[in-house]
Amino acid sequence: MEMMKKIIKATLGLILVGSAVFAQSLADAKKAIDAEQYQKGKTILKTLTSSQPANAENYFYLGNVYLKTDDVDSAKLTYNQGVTANPKFALNYVGLGSVALAENNEPAAKLSFDQAIPLTDKKDQKTYLFIGKAYIKAAKPNIDAALNLEKAKVINAKDAEVYLALGDAYRAQLKNSEAYSAYRTAFDLNKTLLRSKVELGVINKMSKAYPESAEEFNSVIALDPNYGPAYRELAETYYLWANAEPNKYNERINQALQYYEKYMDLTDRSLESRIRHADFLILAKKYKELETEANEMAKIDKVNPKVLRYLAYSSYENGNYAGSVQALKDFIAKVEPKRIIAKDYLYLGRAQMKTPGSETEGVNNLKKAVELDSTNAEVMSEIGLALFKAKKYGEASKTYELAVNNPRSKTTVYDSFYLGLSYYFDYATQNNAKLNPSKDLLVKADTLFSYVIQRSPTSPDAYLYRARVGKQLDDEQASKGLMVPYFEKYVELVTAKAEAPSPAVKNNLVEAYTNLGAYYQKTDKAKAIEYFNKVTELDPANPYAMSALKALKGAGGSK
Repeated sequence: MEMMKKIIKATLGLILVGSAVFAQSLADAKKAIDAEQYQKGKTILKTLTSSQPANAENYFYLGNVYLKTDDVDSAKLTYNQGVTANPKFALNYVGLGSVALAENNEPAAKLSFDQAIPLTDKKDQKTYLFIGKAYIKAAKPNIDAALNLEKAKVINAKDAEVYLALGDAYRAQLKNSEAYSAYRTAFDLNKTLLRSKVELGVINKMSKAYPESAEEFNSVIALDPNYGPAYRELAETYYLWANAEPNKYNERINQALQYYEKYMDLTDRSLESRIRHADFLILAKKYKELETEANEMAKIDKVNPKVLRYLAYSSYENGNYAGSVQALKDFIAKVEPKRIIAKDYLYLGRAQMKTPGSETEGVNNLKKAVELDSTNAEVMSEIGLALFKAKKYGEASKTYELAVNNPRSKTTVYDSFYLGLSYYFDYATQNNAKLNPSKDLLVKADTLFSYVIQRSPTSPDAYLYRARVGKQLDDEQASKGLMVPYFEKYVELVTAKAEAPSPAVKNNLVEAYTNLGAYYQKTDKAKAIEYFNKVTELDPANPYAMSALKALKGAGGSK
């Protein structure tokens, strides 16, 4: 009998120890997820779902990890497994609602949330808490988040997680004062909830108070030197601080990279943490490091489309344009259209612009980049200039059009001038090749040079090119003198300067005087002689001017 009691006692002890291990393991998983050690959290939770298949809560937290790491399909599958394990456990229905929000299906999300609420104990705030969190993380944060969180607060006003989520909700609505107060309350209620203290620093960072932000993050590190998110936020703060004070850029960007390396060390260098690192390297424009990181990620997961994106971006920046095009085409073929962002089309278009034979396709992809995000129109000026310098005038004009014709683009008069030049030289190149180009190109160029003159009336080159366009548009047999007022204005502007003309300006003056002399040769011989004399002053051996002067004087002209 005594032996039986000992066996029962020992067995009961094992059961209690086992329960404690499982409970602690779930706590460890939550702690790992909060510290952005997603691979560690996932491993613990997979073990738990295997060893405790009837415990629906484990499936819920595993689904959350998948959702955090952008694996929506795995999240959905896991939440459904949780529902199968225990159809009366509310949170997996909340998880399915979160998936629906991630898929932009708000009606389906509401149906799932409505299934969860009747299954919730009246004294349990978690359902409302996680519904609120789901709405905050949705593509379009919904005011319903705050409403659900307020319900959670009514049930349990001492739950620090509720105030942390409220802070996130307020911040999503740009109510930073309310967010700051909520985060501070969360930390006051639970000093181990370091995330809330990190978010206080984030509010400072958003307000561009970088020293105060860094101080807050360092205070978190003082509490727990192994809390990774604090180092990530420090890295991002120093990145922004570097851009705000260019004279200290190198010093701060290097400090930022050191903090990010520390973050990586503390988050087990899993694919998920490497992806965040890669995003940061793009911000910091460290493309050689990005290419190295992308290749390391490819070793972990060769089929992950995000790895292709990073390879594409870094390949372009490191001069491997063909590799960039291929990686982006592979990426676009693998992902759903809704996951393709403007920057993908921007990089693809830019890489194709630098790949002979792909320029037209490149322009089309650049158009897509501008359609998705109009701010990309400003980058088109840079691309247009590069194409113009490469004498690809047709492609240059199409690219400049994306910048100049976009109402939200902050383009300059300079861009309009180069668009006009692109039209002009495109016409000239085609004309020299006897391809019979449309004179519409010249008309469009003339319109742009006219606009430049209106905006910058003392810009001599605009008059020079408008004169050249006028000459091309005029009838040689019955000239209307379309070029005359613009050549004359060009001469007026450049000869008004005290300094001697540069070789380029001197050549332009010879061109202007020659054309003006030729025009007045038929209508005003004295004026024609005056202009041809100016040509010979600049170019004494100019054969055309000498021949014209001889003919004019022989015809009874005067000096």
